[in-house]
Amino acid sequence: MATLENVSVEDLRQILAEVDDADATKRLMAAITYKEIDELTQTEAAQLYGFSSSWASEWFNRLERLADEPFEEVVYDKPREGRPSELSDEEHEQFVEALHQSPEEAGFDAPAWSVPLARHYLIEEFGVEFCERHVRRLISEAGLSWKTARPEYYKSDERAQEAWQEGFKKKRDDLDAEYTILAIDQTRQVLSTLIYAWFPEGERPSLPVTGAWDSIKLLGAVSDTGETFFLPSSENFNSDTTIRLLDAPQTEFGEKICVVLDNASYFTANAVQKFAEGSPIELCYLPRGSRELNPAEDCWKQLNQELGNRLFDTLDELRDAALSALDSIKPPDILRICVREY
Repeated sequence: MATLENVSVEDLRQILAEVDDADATKRLMAAITYKEIDELTQTEAAQLYGFSSSWASEWFNRLERLADEPFEEVVYDKPREGRPSELSDEEHEQFVEALHQSPEEAGFDAPAWSVPLARHYLIEEFGVEFCERHVRRLISEAGLSWKTARPEYYKSDERAQEAWQEGFKKKRDDLDAEYTILAIDQTRQVLSTLIYAWFPEGERPSLPVTGAWDSIKLLGAVSDTGETFFLPSSENFNSDTTIRLLDAPQTEFGEKICVVLDNASYFTANAVQKFAEGSPIELCYLPRGSRELNPAEDCWKQLNQELGNRLFDTLDELRDAALSALDSIKPPDILRICVREY
């Protein structure tokens, strides 16, 4: 019988979080139980979940293949068809393009794509709901693999950043005194589920979890005079929310504003460009991959530090805590960050 020496508990738990089949879940739990309890045999672990000793022999031998094969080929009994595609060719192309960028480019506060996050993107962006296995297949067909090395996202080179800083200095010097310089950005705070926590020894507690990616969406701005304001958004980030975000500071600071922002598609959309062209708004797009030059990012960093070690049961709790934390944000210095004058 296989010893599962080449398959760690962490590997099994990662796969367990991805599967969407009750039988596969029970099998993986049997393997995890065997790995975590030293004195337990594979047969005993299998019996805890209602499986026979002959099943245990076959299943644990099969799990050894996880070191060399995609887990879908190992943990499921047979290929299962997902829901027929309802994406148009154009929508599929947009989905593939989004997958090859950071989730932040699509408005998600997440470092990398996962199956639940990609599924959530399809629901919110196109109104199409697939099972997780079908989404996983779409991701694989798009050229991504969970077994490959982590992608290294594009980072702006120093020359591009220096050129932008020089251009920004010149633009700032050319503006009249009535202009207010602003940095704007957006973030999502996801209502995450609890996976690991401390429990008394000998207990195997269960917790209610959800596969939904419920979140609150926030738009924010910080001015060169040290003022900040933040707007909750009830919809996905798009050109309309960007225009509202540009319109709000005009009410606060006057029509003449110079705005520093990144290259997210909803910031660079044609509708946003046309809105700015018809107003005294100056848009200063940062070089791609230069988050460190956007002062508004510092606000989100402070927010994440405040909320990072707390668990919220509902969106209302998360929203109240986020807005309360934003009231105590220490405004970053725009000029120090953008042009590094100090």
